[in-house]
Amino acid sequence: MKIRNWIMVMSCIGLFVGWTAAFEPSTGNQEELAALKSQIAPLVENDNQALRSLYQQARDLQTQFKEGSTSYYLENLRDYLFTKLSSRKDIAKAESRTFKAGFLLPYQASGLLLAEPLHENCIGWYQTLDNLSFAYDFPTALTIAVWYRENGCGYYLPKNGDGPFQIVSKDYGTGMITRELFETTIKDFLEFSKKKIDRYNGTNPTTPISLSYKNFSTGDLLKFSALYNGLSGSSVSGDILPAAPKYFYEKMPGSFENGKKNGLFLQFLRVIERELTQ
Repeated sequence: MKIRNWIMVMSCIGLFVGWTAAFEPSTGNQEELAALKSQIAPLVENDNQALRSLYQQARDLQTQFKEGSTSYYLENLRDYLFTKLSSRKDIAKAESRTFKAGFLLPYQASGLLLAEPLHENCIGWYQTLDNLSFAYDFPTALTIAVWYRENGCGYYLPKNGDGPFQIVSKDYGTGMITRELFETTIKDFLEFSKKKIDRYNGTNPTTPISLSYKNFSTGDLLKFSALYNGLSGSSVSGDILPAAPKYFYEKMPGSFENGKKNGLFLQFLRVIERELTQ
């Protein structure tokens, strides 16, 4: 969404700043709110990234205005945008449920028996990770699995400064992390990953990587792990493989079953398993 569109909406909100006493919206306030929603609706009609971005901005701004008309507008816009985002996401989840169950089925009697359980720290931020993954049309389970492999689902900034998803081109600093910065690191990961996939697909039109919020395949997950963690060889074409197979296969039956932690694939399956129980 173009920035000027959001500036236009926020400028409209700025006209309605009220006193800080308890605020009771008038008919005029309600009409103005409806007008704001009408302005926003076309901006997010077919753009889930814009929808999620506007929700976050309204949410964060609303905390700065506890009372008065500005708070009224921001709180209602926040809820309006969140409801719209949640509704779209719920539809996508329902549409993909059968596919996910079928994808998981072959591994329930084999790979998952060896897998470590899904730790609480990996799902404590599930809704945030899920909302952003949906906005970028990316598998939530993969976002969480990469976070797990790269930083053990740690909610902090590692000492190397590369962030929770270990993107070496970024410098996030070290130590404590805020919600806003964590959301930024997730968005950076999603944009970084989508660009890697787009570059690969641009030179490999016959063997594209197809990963979305609702669909994925084992082969494409394997190729993604090679793009993200390092290639086996110098060629970025065809059925690429990771330089370190353990990154993907750890604790799967076979050569890597005695590993210490779930590989990317088993962690991915664990998240899918949890999603199907919700």
